[in-house]
Amino acid sequence: MARTIILDFDGTFYQTPCPDIPKLEDAIDLSQLLLLKDKLKEAPNKAEVLSMLDEKFAKLDKSKIGANLYNQNAGDPGHKSQTLADKIIRDGTTFSELLRKKDKRTRVFCARALAQMIEPNGEGNHRVSGMLNLGLDISQKDIAHYYRKYATVKYKTAKPNIHIRHIIKEAKRRGDTLVVYTDNSKENIKANLKKVGYKQEDFAAIVDMFDCNGGMTKKMNKGRAAFAQIMQDKGIDLSRAEFYDDNAKICAFMNEHFGILSVCVKTEKLTDVATGVKIDALERTKTQYKVDILKNKIHGRDFPQSIRHVKRTAPRIMTNQGRVN
Repeated sequence: MARTIILDFDGTFYQTPCPDIPKLEDAIDLSQLLLLKDKLKEAPNKAEVLSMLDEKFAKLDKSKIGANLYNQNAGDPGHKSQTLADKIIRDGTTFSELLRKKDKRTRVFCARALAQMIEPNGEGNHRVSGMLNLGLDISQKDIAHYYRKYATVKYKTAKPNIHIRHIIKEAKRRGDTLVVYTDNSKENIKANLKKVGYKQEDFAAIVDMFDCNGGMTKKMNKGRAAFAQIMQDKGIDLSRAEFYDDNAKICAFMNEHFGILSVCVKTEKLTDVATGVKIDALERTKTQYKVDILKNKIHGRDFPQSIRHVKRTAPRIMTNQGRVN
């Protein structure tokens, strides 16, 4: 019976740390800074919003503003913009004044500061959802539009994760349904699938956070429920699903929510989050092939190996739900 293989993209399809990710994170923050600037142009309460942001910025520890603040994949906190931060602190520059600066370094600094000053509109939601709380006429559609348009980045250094390559190869051999489920945008996934060896047609669906109730992430119950509804609408079965993500907490949420095998993906290994057991993707592929041979032999299909050999070499593989894989 075919399965549904659900895969996160960033940090899952490719090896980490990856230098492309800090660029993506900056692009995300810059997209929302542009949204802020555009909305302020016509906002009747512009002065009030800027005053609020100036007050927040005055309390912000500007010495800690650096690259890659939110990236879980890069392996380090990024470089601090120390010289620029020192100058801003020394000059007493306000956020309103920073918004008028046009040089790239200042714009990135300003974008990172904005990302720290806004709070997501729900626990576990993406930081961009904090744009809803600025008191401006900003909708979830606005956030999605600016994210999709201005935060699509071509990855140049990403190298495929060999473990996931084996998982996808075996899934294709079995005729499984492949799904990408990301808290990034689907535009970024479509733009970068080729870089890690795949094409859009390999996947029955690519679902991003903006598809899920307008912007609910995998960390949110409403986001996961929305994803399940999308799968149901597309006729994709989750009863025999497997989930792969580089974030162990998200894997745990998916395991608890759907009762499915959820695997934490790292460059060096795969781990079942429910049992803590390491999964050998290559060995799992070989063993599953033997199990399939046995099943087909029983049903009268012709395979070259003897059934005695298959019985001897094909141990039962159990998931944390106790079913045979």
